[in-house]
Amino acid sequence: MVWFSGDVFMTNTKKKIKTKTLIGYIVSILCLLLCLYITVEVIVASNQNRPPRVFNISVTYVPTESMEPTISSNSYIMFHGTSFDDVKVKDSNNEGDIIIYYSNKNNIYIVHRAIGRGIDENGNKYLICKGDNNEASDTEYVYPAMVYGKYMTTIGFMSIFSGGVNTSAVFIILIIIFILMVAMQVTSMVISVKKEKLKESKKEEENRLREELKAQILKEELEKLRNQKKEIPEENDSTPSDNEEKIDS
Repeated sequence: MVWFSGDVFMTNTKKKIKTKTLIGYIVSILCLLLCLYITVEVIVASNQNRPPRVFNISVTYVPTESMEPTISSNSYIMFHGTSFDDVKVKDSNNEGDIIIYYSNKNNIYIVHRAIGRGIDENGNKYLICKGDNNEASDTEYVYPAMVYGKYMTTIGFMSIFSGGVNTSAVFIILIIIFILMVAMQVTSMVISVKKEKLKESKKEEENRLREELKAQILKEELEKLRNQKKEIPEENDSTPSDNEEKIDS
């Protein structure tokens, strides 16, 4: 009964280890896919000349003073994707959203505040934007297709990169990080498999020793039983001989 309970315990332990190993593999694969997704998105965004967007979140560099004091020059900001209709313009109730839009006139992304709405002669809706530090509003209307995102916060710790980051360097760093992540995940999986094999071999060795011990104990018990059977007839044989001596006397 004791041995059976031990086997059940070992079986449950194996199942738990296999479950943990499977979860580890799944997490590793998800990490690899995430790294691949981020790397591909950054490369595609660079080719399309736009800020990369990961899970609808983007980071971009603001080099000018047009949004001071809200956003200082040489700052990095975080923003999320938004639609034209979700943008709130400046009125008596709110200050208006700070948006990131693509300027067709200047071929760059601009970070300014939405201060009004309008409809052109063709019936197309547009936004009027302005930098908080500028005296006049932007001369270019912002149409729905130009809206890229809405400002969330300024990333203070990235101020060490004032002046911007070299795009080529970013690509190289991301590729190196991706390769290192792949290597680390593969190494981790290989080590995990080897550990699992070592554990399996150790358990097999323990089971073999346990079976040998059981066989040895069983052998000793059988040997004792044989010895006891041998002793019983000898005692029976000695008893009649004593009786015969008494009769003869």
